[in-house]
Amino acid sequence: MGILSAKIKFKIKVIFFEFNSINYCFIHIPKTAGTSFQSTIVKNELENKKYNFLLKNYMEKLNCKHDHMPLSFLKNNFIKKNRLNEKIKYFTIIRNPWIRMASLFEQIVLRHKVGLKRKSINREIRNTYFRNYEYVTNNLLNDLGLFDNDKIKQLFKFWLFYIGYNLKVLPNLNPNFNILPQSWWFTDEQTDDEVDKIFLFEDLQNLEQEFDLNLSHENKKQKYLNYRDYYDQETTDYIYNLDKYNINKFSYDF
Repeated sequence: MGILSAKIKFKIKVIFFEFNSINYCFIHIPKTAGTSFQSTIVKNELENKKYNFLLKNYMEKLNCKHDHMPLSFLKNNFIKKNRLNEKIKYFTIIRNPWIRMASLFEQIVLRHKVGLKRKSINREIRNTYFRNYEYVTNNLLNDLGLFDNDKIKQLFKFWLFYIGYNLKVLPNLNPNFNILPQSWWFTDEQTDDEVDKIFLFEDLQNLEQEFDLNLSHENKKQKYLNYRDYYDQETTDYIYNLDKYNINKFSYDF
């Protein structure tokens, strides 16, 4: 069975696809509607199965997920090593940084409160090296009383500064994934080039019109708190300093 067969049994995360005879690569920043976009591409049968198959195998050898990776890695490692010479247009979706980080926090720490199922423990890289990591961490948070509703700001701060996200995503062993600004994903660190186009989460109609799609809605969460309820001045300033490139360029505010 060829890699271009429609009967491929394994699930391929869509990074590469074709539209109007143009090759595209989608840079998926976490919590920016990327999963919805990927699912919509699959439903519309636009995915480039050959490139995605190569990417899946390449990333699994590195023990990393293959739907989240920065532009610099794709261009300077995967594309070059696989000698993919066709012209590719790169693009991404970004989101209000304060809202995005609050949404990420809810997805990781407050899953039961926002109606999401518990993720497999095997998706947390630190459990690979310390089997009881999740259990010990949750016990610590309970002992500190940080799961109490009146301490939500402290819990958010503890997660933001110390626990992080740190799934099997490049960079694989980063101790705190939350130190990465959104611009890290869509900038080529070797050349300072950026993706060809940036879409805004707050204006996804522009994305739909560009590719003649109606986005599906994946990873939907129940409303729990307003994102501002998680922040104090210290964490508000932290996100500004972290993502000020996008904040200033696209006039985001808290």
